[in-house]
Amino acid sequence: FLYLRMVEGVNVELALKFKQQPYEVELQNNDAILYALGIGFQADAMNSKHYKFTYENAEDFQAFPTNAVTVCHRGPFADGDFSVPGIPPFNPMMLLHGEEQVIFTKPLVPGQKYHVQEEIADFQDKGKGALLIFDSKITSVETGELHTTVRSSLFVRGIGGFGHKGKIRQTFPKAPKRAPDFVKEEQTQKNQAFLYRLCNDRNPLHVDPQMSAMGGFETPILHGLCSYGFSARVIQEKYCPEDPQ
Repeated sequence: FLYLRMVEGVNVELALKFKQQPYEVELQNNDAILYALGIGFQADAMNSKHYKFTYENAEDFQAFPTNAVTVCHRGPFADGDFSVPGIPPFNPMMLLHGEEQVIFTKPLVPGQKYHVQEEIADFQDKGKGALLIFDSKITSVETGELHTTVRSSLFVRGIGGFGHKGKIRQTFPKAPKRAPDFVKEEQTQKNQAFLYRLCNDRNPLHVDPQMSAMGGFETPILHGLCSYGFSARVIQEKYCPEDPQ
């Protein structure tokens, strides 16, 4: 009964018209530093190569590129508010972050203010769940120039069967059969989720066992965007350590 009621509550046309009211975000030094620490920078406190992301007095202090994912994501899904017209109410613990795509146009600069405009790009039936895709455009308050576009894909378990297959189709290159260019193992800390959640992602699924159990997990799970940031950091350190932008 619950499944049928939720399906009947889906209005794809209405959901696709949704646009979040634009909001303003100032990327402060502390925001940039906290994000860098949250994705594993400065695990070695004496590694001066990391100071550009973790120490505001460094000559080349800057925001790590994927810091953009914390500048947005403050719209309809921030602080547990998942109300979007056309999408029926659901248990927020049934939501999982599926994919994240960041298109860099200009670097984000600590101390600057940005406008964020978010809108639903697609809403796709995946059988036992639905894929909600939304785009966030980050522009400079001062100049109006586009700095970053973030496309986020969220999988909502339990809201399937409404039939809309969507318009966005992801294409991926085939995995090469040769040996990898390089391999590096990374170790997150046991308190990693408690640190990363301070980067504008306070979903209790990641730290509260009672809440994660509601989502079907035995223990809290690490933020997908934290793993995303770890991977970006490893690639940056390998291929562009001096000029990450």
